[in-house]
Amino acid sequence: MEVDLPYLWSNFGRHRQRRYYFYRRDGKFAAIKSPDGRRLQPGDAGFLEAYQRMHESFEQSPTAAPARTSTKTGTIAHLIEAYRASPNFKQRAPKTQKDYGRYLDMLKEKHGHRSIVKLPRDAVFAIRDAYQSTPRTANYIVAVLRRILSFAENRKQTFGLPQHWVNPARRPEELETGEGHRPWEEIEIAAFRKHWQDATLERVVFETFLNTGQRGEDVAPMTRQQYFRGEIAVAQEKTKKRVRIPASDDLRQVLDPWLKSKALLPSAPIFRTEKGHPLLVDHMRHLMREAMRAADLPDDCTLHGLRYTFATRAIELGLDWQTIESIVGHKTAEMAFKYTQQRRQARLAIATLNQVRNANTAARTPADWSENPSDGEPTK
Repeated sequence: MEVDLPYLWSNFGRHRQRRYYFYRRDGKFAAIKSPDGRRLQPGDAGFLEAYQRMHESFEQSPTAAPARTSTKTGTIAHLIEAYRASPNFKQRAPKTQKDYGRYLDMLKEKHGHRSIVKLPRDAVFAIRDAYQSTPRTANYIVAVLRRILSFAENRKQTFGLPQHWVNPARRPEELETGEGHRPWEEIEIAAFRKHWQDATLERVVFETFLNTGQRGEDVAPMTRQQYFRGEIAVAQEKTKKRVRIPASDDLRQVLDPWLKSKALLPSAPIFRTEKGHPLLVDHMRHLMREAMRAADLPDDCTLHGLRYTFATRAIELGLDWQTIESIVGHKTAEMAFKYTQQRRQARLAIATLNQVRNANTAARTPADWSENPSDGEPTK
């Protein structure tokens, strides 16, 4: 069946080896592409739908109010649909897709009609500030917006962006979210160990974080060959440093039997799902969040908090700043020192109060006790 496409226009590429198709109308033209940015030819799946989508965007009255979820080319809604259909989104862990999806829906519903090219940096802060009562949500939604706008920045022709356009959500100023991660208390560590026995994946992951002080993106991809002769060689993604950390007795108690039972190849990831797939960092965080809830731990016990626990323990055991910093980095060591200093000051204050009280008690005479036994001591 012949289909009438009055605004279809084509032209050969630079070397005249392939013909490219465009929607051309009113002096403007745009390449006919799939939502993920792939060039389409007549007969390709989705070609007619892409043409119709462009046709409808031209047919829309310029005076009509834009639909909240408009898929007009170059809008936030169009960008979100393209991003969802791309490998950039589909190759992420299911948990990440679910988390991103919630914020993508929020952006599409409230800002889908906005033009990408006309989105100023001030609008990014306005979107953030609309959620200022929940700072973590505000920061997360801006992080998702930054990611999809970076996706658009790398595909300017797809979204009708000029070459000089830059992502307005780059390096946004985040809202304060409170104290953030904190070191675990010893009673919380004991509670986790009591609930999760040595042979479980949750326990092995826990001991690895607790006894190495490394970031999630460095722990998750660890391979069998990184653990050799009682040492773990960590290639830190953020600092680009390679750190060797001797495995503590607590770590070896669970890690050695775990590796022996798995019989992994040298290049195989240590941490794997039940189906044998590598445990990606987002999946690992989700797994451990559920493990902490199962152990009935407070919500501010976090996987990243174990990094501060490692540093805090090292400080309290008397390790020097350079040694600790070389393992966990400057920022974490600095935060751990501040936390330890506050705790030491509090202990010193209470110890001083007790010392003064005991000295005053010892200096009182039997006559004082009979006249004012207010401290609960027996009357002489």
